[in-house]
Amino acid sequence: MALILMLREENRGIPRRLFRDRQNPLDFLSDQAIIKNYRLDRQSVFELCELLQNDISRYTKRNMALPVSLQTMIALRYYASGSYMSVIGDAHGVSKMAVSRAIRDVSMILSRHARSYIKFPLTDREQVKVKQNFFNIRGFPNVLGAVDGSLIPIHTPSDEEHLYVCRKGFHSLNIQGICDADFRFLNVVAKWPGSTHDSFIWNNCGLCNAFETGQICNGYLLGDSGYGLRPWPMTPKLTPVSPADRRYNKAHRTTRCVIERTFGIWKMRFRCIFKGLTLSPERSIRVIMSTAILHNICMQKRLPCEDLDDDDGDDEASQDEDTQVQGQPDSASGIAARENVIATVFEHSE
Repeated sequence: MALILMLREENRGIPRRLFRDRQNPLDFLSDQAIIKNYRLDRQSVFELCELLQNDISRYTKRNMALPVSLQTMIALRYYASGSYMSVIGDAHGVSKMAVSRAIRDVSMILSRHARSYIKFPLTDREQVKVKQNFFNIRGFPNVLGAVDGSLIPIHTPSDEEHLYVCRKGFHSLNIQGICDADFRFLNVVAKWPGSTHDSFIWNNCGLCNAFETGQICNGYLLGDSGYGLRPWPMTPKLTPVSPADRRYNKAHRTTRCVIERTFGIWKMRFRCIFKGLTLSPERSIRVIMSTAILHNICMQKRLPCEDLDDDDGDDEASQDEDTQVQGQPDSASGIAARENVIATVFEHSE
């Protein structure tokens, strides 16, 4: 709501409303400044506004409803900075409550479009491209993605608070991400509290079922030892005994770290994820999914981020991605599949 001051004209005695001037960044910021402060370029913002237009337009008789473009920019600024809503409101000439509503509405609508922007490769052509890009990293064949979990701090929930306390002692959501070699998310599962083990999230997601039922049968994912070895995901050998085992582990580690880098880039670009969300779990999940969508857009368009350098992603990932205790035992079929990869690929490689 805009701030309304009621004044009375001296000569006519008629009430008049004066509204605080709103600041729509699209009207005065340069292209470079928009990318720096809102992460998307101007054209991407226009496309996002068009996507949201029918759902967040304010149908009201009042003549000062927030336009879609301003609601979108307010939400983007929150995602990018993680600042207090009152600070964002002051910068855009609106109230804290208006900022909260804009974040709520934009996140709710944008997260509904996740399947259009976060897609696992299912066709042969898509899978061949993903596998080739992973192979180019360290010669690890047949990889369709790297999988891991990441803890996102949230405000202390009012219901079932104890479930959200993670192994590091703070309230969080445990987010499962799968990425390609270009640091883009192929799959995101955002619904489990912080105490949930990574392997439990994997075993109860739709993509795991697709592997188990043979819908995806020509390839595998790379995960850490916390997942437990299956033909998918493929994990490192905890006790390598031969040079081939060590070459396998080195290639696995180098290739799998793409997911840690992806989490790091995502959190550095959208600082609200890095700082933690002071929202309910339900609203936090929508923000998380929305920023994952925007991350893919930024990576697709190769948009720069001045807050990000080569060290930021690695440092941020290392804070969050320590290996958990193994969630389930290795399967016989997984051991056989891993030994086959070691024998056929890494036995005689350098």
